[in-house]
Amino acid sequence: MANQDRLRVVGERVLHEGRSYDFVELSVDHPDGRRRTKPMVRHRGAACVVPILDGAGGPEIVLVRNDRVTIDRFLLEIPAGGIDPGEDPAVAAARELEEEAGYRAATVEPLGRFYTTPGLTDEMMHAFVARDLSFVGQRLEPYEVLTVEVMPWAELRRMLDHGGMGDGALIDGKTMLSLLLAMRAGVLPG
Repeated sequence: MANQDRLRVVGERVLHEGRSYDFVELSVDHPDGRRRTKPMVRHRGAACVVPILDGAGGPEIVLVRNDRVTIDRFLLEIPAGGIDPGEDPAVAAARELEEEAGYRAATVEPLGRFYTTPGLTDEMMHAFVARDLSFVGQRLEPYEVLTVEVMPWAELRRMLDHGGMGDGALIDGKTMLSLLLAMRAGVLPG
């Protein structure tokens, strides 16, 4: 596609500055010659981690059940959080694992990265796998309401197979994709 056929950002106005992200309004020139505004979230990036324990019956995954007020329900998720300015994504993933789930990893390895919701935000999520875990205790932020759950991979795999459908389904996008990436990489049995 030629450049003249693309949307072109010609300005940006910050509506609200936040700790982890900003709300902005873009001024965008469209191929039809009109200029329109587009609200979006400028994000500093995030990291998530698939923490694996060696269970007697096979791999077990450390998850958190997170109270997501934006959708008025608890979601079963892998630990995740924002990347601090200048912080390496792997360091952020290891930090979030300790803070949210209370585990320290001897190894943290990359699985991939992806945009979370490109129609709304430029947030880039960096996914990792963590192994050789030691329990050190949670260090939750005052605003976090979550509990730790350890689940057998076989059970999570069945939940993934339901594709977010039905009661008790796994429906958090970063969790679903990161587990699938770990399976495709051979980290979790397929």
